Amino acid sequence: MCADRKVPRGRKTTKAPSARSAPLKEKIRPRVTLRDIAEKLGVSRMTVSLALRDDPHVAKATKRKVKFIARKLGFFPDSKVSRLMSELALLRSTPAYRGELAFLTSWQSEFGWKNSYHFSGCHQGAEQRALELGYRLTIFWTRDPIFTSKRLSNVLWARGIKGLLIAPLGPEMISFPDVGLDIDWRRFSVVHIGATLLRPQVTMVRHNHFHGMLYSLQRLEALGYRRIGFAIVQAGDMLTSRLWTASYLHWRVQRGFQKDLPGFIYTYGSLPKDRFQNWICDHEIEAVIAMEGEPYPILKRVQKSLSRHVGFSVLDHPGGKSPFCGIEQNAPEIGRVAVDQLVHAINHNLTGLPEFPYQTLISGCWHEGATTRKFRDRGSPPFPAPISFLTDHF
Repeated sequence: MCADRKVPRGRKTTKAPSARSAPLKEKIRPRVTLRDIAEKLGVSRMTVSLALRDDPHVAKATKRKVKFIARKLGFFPDSKVSRLMSELALLRSTPAYRGELAFLTSWQSEFGWKNSYHFSGCHQGAEQRALELGYRLTIFWTRDPIFTSKRLSNVLWARGIKGLLIAPLGPEMISFPDVGLDIDWRRFSVVHIGATLLRPQVTMVRHNHFHGMLYSLQRLEALGYRRIGFAIVQAGDMLTSRLWTASYLHWRVQRGFQKDLPGFIYTYGSLPKDRFQNWICDHEIEAVIAMEGEPYPILKRVQKSLSRHVGFSVLDHPGGKSPFCGIEQNAPEIGRVAVDQLVHAINHNLTGLPEFPYQTLISGCWHEGATTRKFRDRGSPPFPAPISFLTDHF
């Protein structure tokens, strides 16, 4: 009968909780925050945060107090918050990825350009600057057999590349005055490093070759050298659009040496020793300016045979521990400026061949070395008065 007993209307019954179904209610303590520690010590939350990270700008006594109270209150860092703050810090320090730039090389071998300290220096500066601006600089070898009949343009476009940085052309290509690259220029923003691309004409960044030669001559003259000869590789003359030669010829006319101080032209890698020695002896050369250090070992042997000093300087100094005097062209800076101009063109949607291409000239700096010294030859004729105009020489 007990099971059939009805519960009076209006009254409610409650089921007694079983030991299995009734969990024990525990009192959950709230998480201790930086604010709690800061209020306890009467300091700011920033001070607490810095102290817990052992920041050197916080006093040691303050760090001890903060850490003691943090342990006492049971503080522990939130891993999610820590990870979020780390990611935010990384985003602040790293520019957002903006895309890919192409570094186009055209030497006969894929990586032959890396043997040139100037070209590799330009690439190093360009790559660093591209990363700073959020771009990745990717090397493309234009003479790869797979890049035929506009295929290079299609590959670059398919990869989303909008900017082309054209490296100085290889010596094999600049031997032909009408050389060009098979690229659909309309699609891209373009900047050329150097002065080797004759067709088409694009915006370029290069060393100030004319000034570099003139400054070298002035520094050698300041040391007392008078009869200064210029030994130039034929390919190097074309690499600079003959600007070194133009500067040297200008100086030679100014000094009255246009008839008895000829230049010395040779092929890279095959400098003729006897002809080089005869050039120095026959024209009483006191110092030699060369593009790089190839003539120097032969010059040292010539000095021994002549029993007299002959100065030596280069127009493309490799930097570092090189013993040569000469002009350091600041190749990394050339690369950096080239990327700056390329990104500017991309941001302003300047694609295709410019109607009025412009050039940016980067000046070099003189590098002292052991290959020159204070020189004085009492037999040297006095210089004619400096001329302002060349009217009488044309």
